[in-house]
Amino acid sequence: MPFYHPPFYSSALEQAIDRYPLTAGPETSLAVAIALMSQLQNSCPRVKTPLPSDRGAMGETSPPDKVRARCVLVVQNQQTITTGNLSQNPSRGLLIGILTPADLVRLIASGKIDTQQKLALHKIPISEVMSPVSVSLTESDDQDVFGALSLFRQHKIRYLPIVNQLSHLVGVLTRERIRQVLQPSNILKLRRVAELMTTPITAPHNSSLLSITELMSEHQVSCVVITKNKELTMEKPKDDYTSIFQYSFHQPLGIITEYDIVQAQFLELNFEQTLAQKVMRTPLQFLQPADSLWTAHKQMQQQQVQRLVVCGGRGELLGIITQTSLLRVLDPTEMYRVVKQLQQSVYQLQAEKLELLQSRNAKLEQQVRERTAKLHEQVQRDRLLTQISLRIHQSLNLEEILHASVAEVRQVLHADRVAIVRLESSNLGIFVAESVAPKWSSILGEILPDHIWQESAFAIEQEIYAVPDIDKANLSAEKYARFHQAQIKAYLIVPILQDGHLWGMMCVHQCSKSRQWQPSEVDLLLQLATQIAIAIQQAQLYQQVQNLNTDLERQVQERTAELQQKVQELQHLNVLKDEFLSTVSHELRTPLANMKMAIHMLKISPTPDRRQIYLEILETECTRETDLINALLDLQRLEAATCPIELEPVNLEVWLPTIIDPFYTRAHNRHQHLRVKCDRHLPTISSNRASLARILAELLNNACKYTANDGEICLKVEYKKGDTEDGGQAKNSRQATALAAKIQFKLSNQSSISIEELPRIFEKFYRVPNADPWKQGGTGLGLALVQKLVEQLQGKIEVESRDGWTNFTVTFPTKPDRN
Repeated sequence: MPFYHPPFYSSALEQAIDRYPLTAGPETSLAVAIALMSQLQNSCPRVKTPLPSDRGAMGETSPPDKVRARCVLVVQNQQTITTGNLSQNPSRGLLIGILTPADLVRLIASGKIDTQQKLALHKIPISEVMSPVSVSLTESDDQDVFGALSLFRQHKIRYLPIVNQLSHLVGVLTRERIRQVLQPSNILKLRRVAELMTTPITAPHNSSLLSITELMSEHQVSCVVITKNKELTMEKPKDDYTSIFQYSFHQPLGIITEYDIVQAQFLELNFEQTLAQKVMRTPLQFLQPADSLWTAHKQMQQQQVQRLVVCGGRGELLGIITQTSLLRVLDPTEMYRVVKQLQQSVYQLQAEKLELLQSRNAKLEQQVRERTAKLHEQVQRDRLLTQISLRIHQSLNLEEILHASVAEVRQVLHADRVAIVRLESSNLGIFVAESVAPKWSSILGEILPDHIWQESAFAIEQEIYAVPDIDKANLSAEKYARFHQAQIKAYLIVPILQDGHLWGMMCVHQCSKSRQWQPSEVDLLLQLATQIAIAIQQAQLYQQVQNLNTDLERQVQERTAELQQKVQELQHLNVLKDEFLSTVSHELRTPLANMKMAIHMLKISPTPDRRQIYLEILETECTRETDLINALLDLQRLEAATCPIELEPVNLEVWLPTIIDPFYTRAHNRHQHLRVKCDRHLPTISSNRASLARILAELLNNACKYTANDGEICLKVEYKKGDTEDGGQAKNSRQATALAAKIQFKLSNQSSISIEELPRIFEKFYRVPNADPWKQGGTGLGLALVQKLVEQLQGKIEVESRDGWTNFTVTFPTKPDRN
């Protein structure tokens, strides 16, 4: 016996073939065949029974990751062609028939299988109910997966047996296995589910299994969607009322396939009494119409199903998508049909084109003969046009362009005068360029009256460019007199257009006699007018560019100066940043170092007195560290303006002593003299206690810090009332006084700040150089914080330094106490 040599398929077809299908002999009972099919996948929600034994049944195990064909192939004379490896080339005998779930559904629906007589199936051999094999695929080297797809579509089959050259069974192909092998993501991602979804056959959830089977057989479908009717109350707003209506639709609950019918028959269920909702497959995974076919393909692979339900936004049933729909996208037959139609269209177009060419050939020959006579004239005209255009475009000066244009046109056309009229307003023109023969008068600079301009513009709109004899033309008396004064016998005018708007006109005058203008001359002048319009536009653009360049140079110089100033400011800010980082790092590290040393001394201190001293040092340095951090945070908060200020009544006569009294002790310890002077009967103002206290404390603290021993510090608090303007009425006096009333705090101390440093003392992180001979330290944040707090309270702070004194004046607008 010759050895069996399997063909070399394409990799896709080889992977798609199920080489381990369910097979049975012709004498196998129908009950065993149903049991074989039902054991492939348990989709029915009923408990399975053991597989009945039958000597004619043959089942082989296949790799678990492949989906097996849900059919039984009937073979006889089973044999194996040996090549050394049985799994690669099994042969199961001669193929004589096939039994599919669709066959069983048809038998149950027609009554040939009585679902209530359970023992009758064991007596029916599979050869009596099997279907003949209408089409099969013989394995060969030239077969591919697209040829198989064509057979599926052409014969409308679901299973394609694969046989060898001896018609012995080798395997079987299904749409599902082909879909798993082919993963054309680029094609499927471009197509939407809504394009290929179909309307499914539906049935209510309380339908019997027998009625579902009859529906499948009647409509020749492989599945039925189980639904229930659902109603929603919808509101639709109108112009002046709301319309309420009921919206009813089918909501899918589950799906029953042919394979579920096979499993129900295997479980020997009563089809008339079993309801669909007990057998249907749930839960369902829904698709949206806008989903891509690639999404449907991946869900089918993940769920190991062949069909998916498509629902809308409210859960209503819209359609169903099957693996057949997915494979239809890649069907080569469909592609071939489209190509054939395109080819036929091309052939038809070619035939029409040939007929059109033949019909026009005679006309073209006639046109060629007519145009050959004009060709030389056209070449000469184009040569002249090119020469004139080059001369015109050699300059970007508008005046030179216009004068060169009229000179060239007069020379080419042998005219007595050529002039260009420029539109100055909507109804006024002026002659801006002219070339005239010696014996004729000049009209350069003359103004064309509005009525003559309008008549000429109207003639141009009517495409009346040439007048061979003004005596025979239908001209108005005034226009005729104007032309006669200018010695014009015949004229030719063409418009000069820019962006579709009339810029002006080119006028060719024949003064010696009348002249019959040729069409070629009119065409030449029209083309020259176009070139002149382009040259004018280029000249205008050039002038605009020159102006823009001048403006740009000026802007560059200004921006360069601004950038230089910004660079200097940035460099100055960088210096301030370095100084701030140096100061803050020093101020932060100094308390930490002192606290660390105090902690160390606490550990080794022998007496309680010494420990108390170190604890006080710890407390002092901790307070110092906290004050620094709080100052930084407060300044950041004020700059960001994230926290709104809360105003409250402040009685200055009661509140001021609580702020000032602590500084008497500090001034006394440093042998300084603190003097406070307040007006009597200070009013109660509306302000923020914490912010106002912070302002005065910072100013007093700086005064004590930078005033030498035996120096003086003066604080003066005044309440100033506003005065009305001269001539003001008495009834407005109180209102004007209230609006102008203010509280003023003036703090003076014996220290001086140079004029150069005064504008910068409110800058963040800035400290006046050499202003702290006592090395008391600081971050440069105090006055910056004071300025922000004053601004937040809608006040104003001013500083001056002269004669050895520095004066800070803080003013807040306020309303006087009504009492």
